[in-house]
Amino acid sequence: MEGFQPHPPTDGPAQRVEFAAVVTDLASRRITRKSPSDPPLRCVSSGYMADGCSCRATIPPGPVTDAWARERRSGAHGDRFFHFTWGGEVWAAYGLKNGLVRGVYCPEHTAERERRTLADDSGQESTPAKVALTG
Repeated sequence: MEGFQPHPPTDGPAQRVEFAAVVTDLASRRITRKSPSDPPLRCVSSGYMADGCSCRATIPPGPVTDAWARERRSGAHGDRFFHFTWGGEVWAAYGLKNGLVRGVYCPEHTAERERRTLADDSGQESTPAKVALTG
């Protein structure tokens, strides 16, 4: 008989079926998920920092929203900037108190923004005090 057979034949040797490992880290699987409803977030840096050109760097939304959720769980309140790592580099994003993320800065523009902000605030350059590390 050709086509679909609902039960395996019983006249042959028994076949052993092995199941794949159980997925325990759903958060990391969510990060790699791609969906038309979850387009990548693009660096919000525009011409004033990039010689008239908008930055084309993007990041999947999962790592950003996960980092903001961790920030909020650790006590961050209100709308504010936060730093996180992705791909071994430091990104900045602006998180909203409702849990959404308003925008991101790529590593290059995060560094430029920090240098400019710190120079404006203190008249000299220094390094950020804290960076949240993500997977």
